[in-house]
Amino acid sequence: MSSIVPPRDKFDSATEGLHAARAPVDADTGLPQRFEKILFTSAVPDQQTAWTKARMDVQRITEELGYAILQMPASVHPGDWLKLGRALKKSFAPGGHLLIEYPFEQRKRIYLLHLLSRFIGAKLYGLIHDLDSLRFEDSPRGRELAVLKLFDGLIAHNPTMSQWLRANGFTGKLVDLNLFDYYSAPASPSHENGMTSPVKVLCASNLSFEKAGYIYDRRLGELRNVALSLYGAFFEPQRMPASSVAYKGVFDPNTPRLDGKYHFGLVWDGTGVERCDGSYGRYMQFNNPHKLSLYVSLGLPVVVWKQAAAAEFVLSHGIGVTVGDLRELGELPARVSSEAYQAMAERVACLSHKVKRGMFLNEALRRLSGGSADAVEEESRQLP
Repeated sequence: MSSIVPPRDKFDSATEGLHAARAPVDADTGLPQRFEKILFTSAVPDQQTAWTKARMDVQRITEELGYAILQMPASVHPGDWLKLGRALKKSFAPGGHLLIEYPFEQRKRIYLLHLLSRFIGAKLYGLIHDLDSLRFEDSPRGRELAVLKLFDGLIAHNPTMSQWLRANGFTGKLVDLNLFDYYSAPASPSHENGMTSPVKVLCASNLSFEKAGYIYDRRLGELRNVALSLYGAFFEPQRMPASSVAYKGVFDPNTPRLDGKYHFGLVWDGTGVERCDGSYGRYMQFNNPHKLSLYVSLGLPVVVWKQAAAAEFVLSHGIGVTVGDLRELGELPARVSSEAYQAMAERVACLSHKVKRGMFLNEALRRLSGGSADAVEEESRQLP
């Protein structure tokens, strides 16, 4: 049977008080006596990566919102799921829902999750972290879409991803997350006070050659008027040419500590300096990279590829600039005045307050669980 995720003994200061009071537990089933929202989660590896950080933050947010947090059964035996369903049915309130973070291992369990939701009278909702059929060319699109179509509703990254899902036959409710939340400990803003030269750029990312091949391009280290600093796991120093690019190590994503202040955080993936290329680079045309949320939590304006899906959000909220080519970075002091930069930093500070408190997922779940599919999508489009 599924198990309740044990409560954390304490939260860091950024999330203190966000833990909702846990419901009384049934002595026979070990489940809460009454609930209407369940997050089925999987084991999260102990890594200092965006994948781990995003999922841990989702668990914290949903726990605050009163969700029962249950480990998804590893078994694919129908009898085990039937036993779970009978236990849940005793306590589950009609009209509630199950929330699944997508993707997850052993995706064939989606069929059992779908049957479970129908058995207990719940909607089945999914929060999309990644879509492999958009990220990897060799990932079977039809297979992934067949899985996604079993959900009653989905939270997509942004309007571009939602449009792709609609175009490929998803008919359930769709809402846009717009920005991943990012809990972190309180810290002084990481931005500079104005534009100066050279422009100081922070790149915090998975630094593997496969995902961030552009950082190993000699041309990046030859940029004039740019001081680029790298933070992240999977750095491959043997590939790094002699350059002015500086690797600063790995920080705890819950308490990011930088060596100084920066002008911008860089939102870029893939192999190319001229454009975001390769599978991870092209994926930026659909996804919201988690590093964008990190920079916002740090109070740092951003530079994003102009063809990225996230570019619309960045420009409409006035929190950064776009470039088509990384060789444009050195031009930023001439493009952005100190007054304009300070205005960007002030707008980032407002969003930082929201992402550190889980407000984007909170709002997306509220919209997803209420109203018709058409009404929910219309409200999503009208959000500021």
